[in-house]
Amino acid sequence: MVARPEEYRWSSYGANAWADPSWLSPHEEYTHLGASDAERCSAYRELFREQLPEEDLHLIRAAAHYCQPVGEDRFRQMISEQYGIKPGQLSRGRPRKMDAQMDKK
Repeated sequence: MVARPEEYRWSSYGANAWADPSWLSPHEEYTHLGASDAERCSAYRELFREQLPEEDLHLIRAAAHYCQPVGEDRFRQMISEQYGIKPGQLSRGRPRKMDAQMDKK
């Protein structure tokens, strides 16, 4: 899409990386990046310093396609327990309506 995140018109990068005035309210995770605006901006820019390796992009895309969390087994287990979902391939889209399922039986 763009070579650098700040080039994307609808990105929050400018607000988070350079403290540009914005309508954007800082996310709680963003506020944990530092004690001051300067510290948070610097830490945020550091997150984007290097491009993700192609293998990581493939992993993220595959996980998004199959609606799976990306992470180690412990993290996946925590997500499973916290949200009551089974690890593995999940169905995409919204759940079917019960009436439609009953009509098919």
